[in-house]
Amino acid sequence: MPKIIAVEWPEESDLRPTLDRANYHDAYSAPLADDRLSPVEIFLRASRATPAWVALLMAFRNAIVRRLGLKDVGAMSSHAGKPAEAYAVGDRLGIFSVYEIHADELVLGIDDSHLDVRVSILKRPGRYFVSTVVTVHNWLGRLYMMPVGKIHPFVVRAAMRRTKV
Repeated sequence: MPKIIAVEWPEESDLRPTLDRANYHDAYSAPLADDRLSPVEIFLRASRATPAWVALLMAFRNAIVRRLGLKDVGAMSSHAGKPAEAYAVGDRLGIFSVYEIHADELVLGIDDSHLDVRVSILKRPGRYFVSTVVTVHNWLGRLYMMPVGKIHPFVVRAAMRRTKV
């Protein structure tokens, strides 16, 4: 099982400049055995390896937030059926929209009335990084992040541990 470690935000990430205005951010790293994998391929493998308990949490989350008028983002593995090279900026990939695709970094996100989320999958030789930044817009976003900010590290680490890269 790969060792997942909390790390400082990667300097070369396109999201690094957004940290100044972030209300929440984290970054984790894991070994990357196959440096030929693109960031999209890494994300696809991670989304397909999402533990069942995370899928249940997402279903619970979606049921609650729909009642509050927020987005039901679906499941991590939804919209993840195409080959990696078929994805383009603007496509849906899992629960996210694709914002940027580069040779070494994929930037995904969700924008909603209560907060905006950006996720970076960045690869370096022998390692990959999953970094998240959240910008809260209002009281509902702050309330939402109280439990999510505590649960998020467990979700990310669990998915990274199960990802075969």
